[in-house]
Amino acid sequence: MNREILFRGKRIDNSEWVYGKGLQQCKDELGNEIVAIFEDVVKSEKYIKKEGRYTLYYVPVKAETLGQYTGLKDKAGKKIFEGDILDYIGKRKDNMNKVYRRKVVFHEGMFALLSKELRAYSALNYHCMEDGRSAWRVIGNIHDNPELLK
Repeated sequence: MNREILFRGKRIDNSEWVYGKGLQQCKDELGNEIVAIFEDVVKSEKYIKKEGRYTLYYVPVKAETLGQYTGLKDKAGKKIFEGDILDYIGKRKDNMNKVYRRKVVFHEGMFALLSKELRAYSALNYHCMEDGRSAWRVIGNIHDNPELLK
């Protein structure tokens, strides 16, 4: 397999973004069910340590902030994640300088852009050029910048 599997989520304890290569449903020290991103690089006493054949470090994250990397990058080379907000400025005669903003979602087995105005989905990879970069630009995400979609 030649694709990068990556997730992100906001930490429960301090709301900072954390990135990791997998997810785990587990329990915190009080026995509450939580979702965690596992990370094998950063090790902190704040992380949940799971012993076994391998030692993994889990970072508890807010489940509603979880997003997966789409495998695509924006026009500046920034990774595009589920939950990101992208914009595009029209270049054709009929839409010259019109600003479009879309939310990245996972819909019916694909990453897509959701249009607020039309309530329609458009495959994200349809908006990409041959080098895997999109003509769109990441301007924020629905968790930190929800006002961008208003």
